[in-house]
Amino acid sequence: MPPEYQLVAFDMDGTLVDSTKDLQPGTRRAFEAMRAAGTRIMLASGRPIPGLKGLASKLNLGQDLVLAGMNGSIVVDQATNREITRHPMPLNIARALIAVAKRHDVLVMIPHDDELLVEDPSDTHAQHEATSNKLSIRHVDDLTELDVKPTKVLLVGERDITDPLLDELNRTYGDQVELAYSSPLYLEATAAGIHKGSAITDYCEAEGIPLSRVMAFGDNGNDIGMLRTAGLGVAMGNGIPEAKAAADLVTTSHDDEGIARVLSRYFDVDTSDVPGLSEAPHPETNETDDAARPTNPTGRTLT
Repeated sequence: MPPEYQLVAFDMDGTLVDSTKDLQPGTRRAFEAMRAAGTRIMLASGRPIPGLKGLASKLNLGQDLVLAGMNGSIVVDQATNREITRHPMPLNIARALIAVAKRHDVLVMIPHDDELLVEDPSDTHAQHEATSNKLSIRHVDDLTELDVKPTKVLLVGERDITDPLLDELNRTYGDQVELAYSSPLYLEATAAGIHKGSAITDYCEAEGIPLSRVMAFGDNGNDIGMLRTAGLGVAMGNGIPEAKAAADLVTTSHDDEGIARVLSRYFDVDTSDVPGLSEAPHPETNETDDAARPTNPTGRTLT
């Protein structure tokens, strides 16, 4: 008999990874329990696939993961290295979007396969993005003459310049691109209708998994699509208000075993010696600590 949830998807920063850039002890126990039950684990991130693989290896997450990179534009089964789907942005739309971004003095970077295409290779943001995601930098004189169809356009800047850019892009290209913040500095664009939720749909269609049998965890703007798509969407206590509003449950933070508190309801997670969980009340029955009890802000029926 298959487990109640056959796929569990996780955003990385602010969700699966805590403030120390590691996994909480209860989360590691939950990974063991999910694997024992036969549940597949998806890492859903704005990172390119090489960076996602590198982070998964650094965290010792195993080799049997589903990797949804570039905010769902590319989905790879790590166990077989099979690319399940790829959704590039039309080249004319990408070029037009880049031109608008440059008018707003916003830094543009294009992660593409194992390269990072930039106009200024010496820029510190570009160097950090390339190093942290195992990409080589390729200098391009003018990104408005881009010669590859990107799976993501990365726009970098403080909110006082990216917010006006977002407003203009929504007015002019809102029906042709998907736009979301993944951090205070990163505004990310993908093809229309392509986001972490579409990655879940693509994988489930390929594997015959009902969306009702999917759970997803997230905390930020680029997680909203998958929180709405999954049968059970869980927002972290440290998440932004929009993510919490899109979710079925709001758990505790990524620093307070928010993931294990939920997964222990559905999987046989051994938390007997996990600090903070071994003696803590079950989130559903804790009447004294509202922050530890998941809520249901959307009112959707839970299965």
